[in-house]
Amino acid sequence: MFSRFSRRQIISLISFTVAGAAVTSSFPFMNNFFIRKAQAQEIPDKLYKLRKYKIITKSQFQLWKEGLIDDIFDASTELLIDKKVIKILRHKKSKKYVTPLFFCDFDKPEDIAKAIIDLNLVFPDQEVKTDPTLD
Repeated sequence: MFSRFSRRQIISLISFTVAGAAVTSSFPFMNNFFIRKAQAQEIPDKLYKLRKYKIITKSQFQLWKEGLIDDIFDASTELLIDKKVIKILRHKKSKKYVTPLFFCDFDKPEDIAKAIIDLNLVFPDQEVKTDPTLD
């Protein structure tokens, strides 16, 4: 079968095959080079009772890269209220959103934002530290 090819031709054929396989496997990632850098800034802020909130949905590739893929919860949605991140998760089976701030679940992230704004919760700019002298 390979009797018509020289050793140099066989080696170059194998190297072109390996290089072609590498190029075709990386082709889906080529789309990331053509995305504008400030893609998250294009999402407009929504206004509710004079406070701004924003809902950002991450792509599944970003989640896989950050290691946030889970079987039960989906962490692809971020909620920002007054430019502070509120952690929310979506249960994959019930399709409800949960947050550690409340003991209930919500249908949409907008409902969580409106509940936080209705309660007039304000989040600090930095990490809150407890007093070590208190029990």
